[in-house]
Amino acid sequence: MANLIQNILGSDNDIKLNDQIIANDTLMGLKGASVAYLGATLESATPEVRRIYNEFLTQNVLAHEAMTALSLKKGWYNPYLSPEEQISQTFKQADWVLNANT
Repeated sequence: MANLIQNILGSDNDIKLNDQIIANDTLMGLKGASVAYLGATLESATPEVRRIYNEFLTQNVLAHEAMTALSLKKGWYNPYLSPEEQISQTFKQADWVLNANT
């Protein structure tokens, strides 16, 4: 069991799973689920099923909003940076990922 957890979290020589990565993955998952529930809501044949899907969609949107707020607060997501700063930050993150295993 310890090996499984170590494989997931990484060792000193691997890229480690951190809060920012988990938050980004969660945001992507919530976005995908929201798109799916929106499609299901629009394609529902009955009002009852449409209401159920719409409630799930609302829950996903609220969860995405909360995760976005947390990411902004922690500085993991910076949508208000200038385009040059965003590119620079993305380049630094990509460089870290590519060089983390060398």
